[in-house]
Amino acid sequence: MRYEELTIEGRNAVLEAYRSGKTIDKLFVLEGCKDGPVQTILREAKKQSSIVRFTAKERLDQMSSTGHHQGVIAYAAAYEYAEVDDILKLAEEKGEPPFIFLLDGIEDPHNLGAIIRTANLAGAHGVIIPKNRAAGLTATVARTSAGALNYTPVAR
Repeated sequence: MRYEELTIEGRNAVLEAYRSGKTIDKLFVLEGCKDGPVQTILREAKKQSSIVRFTAKERLDQMSSTGHHQGVIAYAAAYEYAEVDDILKLAEEKGEPPFIFLLDGIEDPHNLGAIIRTANLAGAHGVIIPKNRAAGLTATVARTSAGALNYTPVAR
């Protein structure tokens, strides 16, 4: 299995990362932000004992790779790529024929995130992406997938 650092940006993506059980090392929240969704994220962070830092908007803007952090950025311990065998085993455990999205040449991280979200909603067992000449799992992919990346295995 291969690991990559994962920065998660956006309220829904961060909340779903917590709810899926992903280990969040650090959470950065816009200082002074006290609305409902942020309070929910802070409760989840407390449950998991994540380090929480309240930060100025300018600093969040510097940290953001997507430009759409919505006042929340989380650093996950790592994202674990699944192996193709793991995806096939998941289908077998469910007693279903494998339903896998095979992608080639998807270079736009927004498109990859949207496809992962679609795969999750369609009930796919996983997504397989190429190792070369394709988008990898970035903060933009995680945000665009709206949390589906935490539930849908992705293999290379």
